[in-house]
Amino acid sequence: MKYSVSAQSHVGLVRSQNEDMILISNRFLRDESYEIQLHADEYSGNILFALADGMGGHNAGEVASEETLHHLSAFFNSLPSGLTPEGLQQAFTAWIWQAHTHLKQKGDAYPELFNMGTTLVGLCLYEGRAYSFNCGDSRIYLMRSDKLERLSEDHTYDRITGRKEHSHILTNCVGCGQSIFLDFKPLLDAPSAGDTFLLCSDGLTDLVSDEQLARFLRAGSTAPVLIRMALHAGGRDNVSACLIRFGY
Repeated sequence: MKYSVSAQSHVGLVRSQNEDMILISNRFLRDESYEIQLHADEYSGNILFALADGMGGHNAGEVASEETLHHLSAFFNSLPSGLTPEGLQQAFTAWIWQAHTHLKQKGDAYPELFNMGTTLVGLCLYEGRAYSFNCGDSRIYLMRSDKLERLSEDHTYDRITGRKEHSHILTNCVGCGQSIFLDFKPLLDAPSAGDTFLLCSDGLTDLVSDEQLARFLRAGSTAPVLIRMALHAGGRDNVSACLIRFGY
């Protein structure tokens, strides 16, 4: 099956540095856009898409997102064949703890990186099945039969308290806090023609509603179109989006 990828990571209109980063297979994107058409077997059936939104003083957030995605890429490329869904989940769970520990140790060793962290959201295709994973408040959506479904849950205090003023306080991220968990879910035996997945940072979803996203995805919009929507709404944060459309 053919599928197309459209991605862009933008600094926005207010921030001076872009702490977001996107991973498409082995390609890392920051402050650029990228589009490609592929066949599902071009990476031996296994391919990884991920997005990280870093945080921290100075350039610490930029370091956190980049380090995490580079470690994730190396981990995914080293996975053995034949893992069951349960085995794959266990491997990802072990890896997220390693990534979390790595960032904490690096932050402790370098004062300018102290308390750095990053969100992480992704989609992986492994041996004919699709899986989503999430840590923090970056999101993954699935558009199927013209209906948009959010596949991830924000790990924020407002989910616990119901108070919107807590919407940007994370309860879970890579590098910060004493513990970490990864929501890892098998999605489909194989994506179907017409399925569209969207990975995005909160720089998009804070300014563009799910209803607007659904409308533009139905119209076949690319990642740069979604980014422009956030910029037109103020662009107060870094903003990144990665669209994966199957059967196109």
